[in-house]
Amino acid sequence: MKFRSIVLAAVLGVCATPAFAAPVATVNGQPIDNSQVQAIMSMSPELAKEPNAREQVVQNLVNMEVLSQYAVAHKLDQSADVKERLAIAKRQILADAAVDQYVKEHPIPESEIQTAYGNFIKAMGNKEYEVRHILVKTKAEADKIMADLRKGQKFPALAEKYSIDKASAAHGGELGWIVPGMVVPPFAQAVESAPIDKPVGPVQTQFGYHVIEVQATRAMTPPPLSAMKDRLKLQLQQQEAAKFVSDLRNQAKIDITK
Repeated sequence: MKFRSIVLAAVLGVCATPAFAAPVATVNGQPIDNSQVQAIMSMSPELAKEPNAREQVVQNLVNMEVLSQYAVAHKLDQSADVKERLAIAKRQILADAAVDQYVKEHPIPESEIQTAYGNFIKAMGNKEYEVRHILVKTKAEADKIMADLRKGQKFPALAEKYSIDKASAAHGGELGWIVPGMVVPPFAQAVESAPIDKPVGPVQTQFGYHVIEVQATRAMTPPPLSAMKDRLKLQLQQQEAAKFVSDLRNQAKIDITK
């Protein structure tokens, strides 16, 4: 399904250029241009890494052309359902093209990447924490777990028994080493203020109520800008694209019938 979507986008959205217009196959006299193969390969880096990727793309395009010709011969292209699906596909491709062009014409300044990196480092802090937790649905449950811990019951056993975070519960509530800036604020604040090896809680987040225990802390060296640059640039591009869409919506006359 994913490959079919990539092929559809490339076939509907590509504009053949003289450099890539040479046919790579013909089906009943209908050419399949190299431009379509190149478009699909460029849209799917994972596919391009596969052995015989180009041959696979060509064969899939041949299959699509065979089926497309069959559909036209049987007037399936006149079906209301097919027309609607083609219209949706065209709208999506044009929308993607608009965003791609906007991002290309509005490159992210190096200064913005530097600022985003500074904000990231500030949010991360300079310390990380080895943490375990027990997550339950109600405050009453969390209060009971805190009482059980004060009575000497073991944290791992209570986590395995009560925690609704099954991934960590299977390991006695262990979350491993975390950075406060990367978790939700109430959880981060509790972690930063908790004494070592002394459970705190209940701590409420949107996920429920946590009983938290910090087992150790250590200094953390943040990743260098070179390791973060591509990720930060992508995030900034996504933010710019979202603003672009929002601005267009604000300029448009939109009537939504409920």
